Amino acid sequence: MKIGIVGAGWWAGFAHLPGFKEAGAVIAGIYSRTLAHADKLAQQHGTLAFACYEDLLAACDGVAISTTDDTHASLGIQAVQAGKHLFMEKPLARTTEEARAILEAAIAHERIGLTAFTSRGDLAAETAQEMVQAGEIGEVLYLRGFFHGGFMGDPEGPTSWRAKAETGGTGGAVADLGAHLFDLVRMVTGLEFTEVVAQGQIHLQRPDPVTNLDEGALLARLGGVSGAFSLSRVHIGADQRLELEIQGSKGALKLSPALWGRGGSYTLKLARRPGHYQDIPADARFLRGRNPDASWGYFQFVELARRFIEAAQHHRQPTPSLADGLAAQKVIDAATQSAEQRTWITL
Repeated sequence: MKIGIVGAGWWAGFAHLPGFKEAGAVIAGIYSRTLAHADKLAQQHGTLAFACYEDLLAACDGVAISTTDDTHASLGIQAVQAGKHLFMEKPLARTTEEARAILEAAIAHERIGLTAFTSRGDLAAETAQEMVQAGEIGEVLYLRGFFHGGFMGDPEGPTSWRAKAETGGTGGAVADLGAHLFDLVRMVTGLEFTEVVAQGQIHLQRPDPVTNLDEGALLARLGGVSGAFSLSRVHIGADQRLELEIQGSKGALKLSPALWGRGGSYTLKLARRPGHYQDIPADARFLRGRNPDASWGYFQFVELARRFIEAAQHHRQPTPSLADGLAAQKVIDAATQSAEQRTWITL
């Protein structure tokens, strides 16, 4: 399968491009709005740089898009209309309307689509999902989770595109980090968010104004299950961390997918009611030939790329799908709306 890389930033070079190469794809080339960036990355990986998106589309079977969120809908829809399969970064879009438009275009043109949630290829997350499905902790009672990072914790630092509502959406950290956490909840528990209430703030304003949320706190109902979640990009004092705790009638699980280390640098703990947590290993079956000492990001993206290629070959939707991306986007938008209106929002 020939893959076109769209976007020439750090993440494209660190995860998308090497992940697809390892999964067996042929890299057809790289497109960026800044040709010099595409040319630099193309030279590093022995492929072509494209100045025109349409030319890249003509040269590939599918695209992997790693660009600013405001471009996802236009680039993604154009790709599927051109008959290309779509591997899209998270969040799927800036709004539910944009995300739904991407999904509907892919369905209309019978194209395969994947939303690149890193944790879907994580050892701890896949092991926890299997344990919950097998009833290891009994009925799910309630959830606690957070995704905290300090990448915008310096008030003297630059204002990233992620901190602008125009390019990163109005949710800010609720979108950028919440997309990961909300999808992890859905993946591991199989539950769907039904109602949310949220509060969000801009905490560290800058000369170049921040226009979306630095931090958000959410209460959620997932049917009869409650959840409490925290998201922040200005959270200092420790390394970036994503964590989900699932309390069940027979026990509890606590997991933290690998971040900023090796693919095997996850945390997974199990408690049998009424006992304490103990570390447990992830199921080695979920390695699927990967090296757990490989870098985080690349490690998970090899698996996501493999699923995408296999789905395209057999013409079936992969997991995580564009529909999964839309589901996370609905939670993001409901939380943002709740923070503005100060009320519960039904999804």
